[in-house]
Amino acid sequence: MVNKAFQKSDFSLVAVGQQKNKSTVFEFKFNADPKWRFVPTVLVSAEELLDGKKKCNPCYLRFFEIKNAPEVKALPWMAQYDLSARLLPAIDNAYATIESVGREHIDPAFRFDYKRQWEGEKTLFGNAFVGLSLPSLKENIVRAYQSAGFQPIEGEAPPKAPELTLAFSFPVDPAKEGGVVYKVKVLSQYDADGHCYPCEVIEYFDPHQQLPPAGLSGVVSRASLESRFTAARNAAYESMRTDLERYLRPRSVFSVPPKPAPLGSPRPPPMPVAAT
Repeated sequence: MVNKAFQKSDFSLVAVGQQKNKSTVFEFKFNADPKWRFVPTVLVSAEELLDGKKKCNPCYLRFFEIKNAPEVKALPWMAQYDLSARLLPAIDNAYATIESVGREHIDPAFRFDYKRQWEGEKTLFGNAFVGLSLPSLKENIVRAYQSAGFQPIEGEAPPKAPELTLAFSFPVDPAKEGGVVYKVKVLSQYDADGHCYPCEVIEYFDPHQQLPPAGLSGVVSRASLESRFTAARNAAYESMRTDLERYLRPRSVFSVPPKPAPLGSPRPPPMPVAAT
């Protein structure tokens, strides 16, 4: 049943092994795109307690394991995205087939326990863009934040840098220098033409940072800081969405991460170390 279900989902059986604990391990290879040099291998184990007629009494089907998971994580990000979009739904379909075919044989005291692995497209870090250069992406990001009221501080890197940090300052008191330090990090991989493949943009700032003193004249500005900062941040994201949405990685959508905490809020106390 396991073998047929996985073969139906575009897997091929490689081997069936018996472990010392009497569990049976099925090894399948995923029939991925022939152009891929990498072939994912999936292990599925079953513990078999057989009666005198060699029938399950009972047998337990365990969760799968990707045998070459370290190699998967070492693939370029775009290859990981393409592989996940094909491999995980195929595994889900195999388990769904096993559940359907084996429903009449499930012990009434138990239920088929499997959590679907494919939950839609996700990025490794943040909004992922392809098809434009890092300098062009940087220009769009800086323009979006600058038009929203952030002041650029720094952010220089070579055209094909693997990592770029753009620093901004958001004024606590618009009439004075100094403000909230806000950063955007860009993690990048590139295609043969030097274009993002992809470049992923992450918000990177400490909401608990110590803010500069407001002074008597800045009390009103300090009171409105959180609302001004939130509005400016939202405006910057909306500007990036408008200018960069056409460069989003295929099958992905533009997202705005939730704010981690109100700006200037007290830092939470450290978690106590558990005694061992």
